[in-house]
Amino acid sequence: MDHLPTIAALDQLDQVPWDTLEHAYGDASDVPEMLRAIRHGDDEIRGEAINGLLYSLDHQGVQRFEATLHAIRYLVGIVADPTAPGRGGLARLLAEFAVGDTAWFLHDGFHPDLQAAPDDCARPQASSVIEGKGMIVRGFPSIGPGHDMTAGLGLREIYLAVVAGVPVYLSALTDGGAADDEDLRASIPFLLAFCTPRAAEIAPALTALLDDASAAVRASAALGLSHAVKFEAALRGPALAVLGERFAAATTDVERRCLALALSRFEQPADTAAARAALHAALIAGVPAAMPFEDFAWQRIDSPPFVFCEAFIGGDDDDHPATVAAGLACLPQLTDTDDAADLALWIARIALPDPGEPLDDAARIAIATLADAAPAWHFSDLGNLLADRGYPSVREEFAAVADA
Repeated sequence: MDHLPTIAALDQLDQVPWDTLEHAYGDASDVPEMLRAIRHGDDEIRGEAINGLLYSLDHQGVQRFEATLHAIRYLVGIVADPTAPGRGGLARLLAEFAVGDTAWFLHDGFHPDLQAAPDDCARPQASSVIEGKGMIVRGFPSIGPGHDMTAGLGLREIYLAVVAGVPVYLSALTDGGAADDEDLRASIPFLLAFCTPRAAEIAPALTALLDDASAAVRASAALGLSHAVKFEAALRGPALAVLGERFAAATTDVERRCLALALSRFEQPADTAAARAALHAALIAGVPAAMPFEDFAWQRIDSPPFVFCEAFIGGDDDDHPATVAAGLACLPQLTDTDDAADLALWIARIALPDPGEPLDDAARIAIATLADAAPAWHFSDLGNLLADRGYPSVREEFAAVADA
C-alpha cells in the first residue's frame, strides 16, 4: 500500500478509486457517502454512517481492508475540524480501526511490536447465537493468537495510519470545539490508549485531563493513561503514582471504578491493594452501574466478568481467594446470561480442583454457587468447560459433586 497523508479533506474523496476497492459487503463505492454523512448528517444519520463504516471496514474486528486505510485519513480530517459534530464517535471508531475489536486488548493493551494478542478478559463485541437440539451455543469472532503486525502488511499500515493522527487527537482536546464536547474529551483518551508507540507524547496530555471539569473525562483519562504507559518502563512509575493519588481522592462512582480498574492493570499488588478492594466491593454489591453516559468509550466498566478479571489478574496468590469469594457473591445477582456465563467460566477455571483431588470447603462453595446460578447455564459454554475439566456437564449432576 502506498504511503498516505495523515489528513485528507472530504472534497478529495474522488481521488480514491473506491469502486475498485472492497469491504466486507462488496465494493467500497458507498464509503464516500458514509463519510459525507458523518460530517454533514444529523445525529441519526451520522450514527448510522459510523456503524456502516464499522461493520463494513472493520468486520467483527477481524477483517480490515485497503478501503479502511483510505478512509482513516478522511476521518482524522473530520476530527481535526473543531466545527464538526460527533467527533467522539469518530475517535471510538478510529480505535476499532487501529486494533480490530478493542475488547480483545482491555487488560494487556496493544503494541504493534510488543503485544498484539487478545487477553480474553472481555468477550468480543460481535457474537452469534445458535439454538438446536436443546443447546444454545454462543459463537465469537477470533484472531487466533493475535494480529500479524509484520511491517509492510495491511494491518500494520492501518494501525500506523491511525497512530499518525496522534497530534490531531491531542490538538482536538483543546481546540475551539472541545470545551463543550464532553463526549469528545472522554473518547480521545480511549483512542490514545491504543496508540502506545507515541506514549511519551500521550501521557502528559492524559495526565492533564485528570483535572478536567467532567468526572467522565477524568475517569476515561485514568484508564487511557494506564494503557498508554503499559510498554514504557520510564512512564509506568509516575503514572501509577498519580493514579494512586487520584484514587485516594476520588468522590464519584465512575472515577472510583475506572481508577480501580486502571490501577489493577499495572499488576503491582503491593501498590494497588485499595483499588482491588474497591473492585471486590463492587462485585459483592453486584457491580452497580457507574457508566456516566450511553456512549462512554470504556463500555466494560460495568461488566462483572471484566471487573472480576481485572481484580484477579491485578492481584497475587494471597489476594486471589478474596477475589474468587467476591465473584461468587456476585454471580447469584446476575440475570444477564452473557455476564453470568462469562463470570461462571472464570470462576470454574480458577476455583475448581482437578477431578479426583479432594474438595475443600472453598471448592464445595464454588460448585454449589455455580450450580445454583441458572443464568450461567443458559448457553452451553459452562457445561462444555466442565466436561473438558472432567466434571459433569449437566447442571443437576454437577451440583451433586459438592455433596460427594
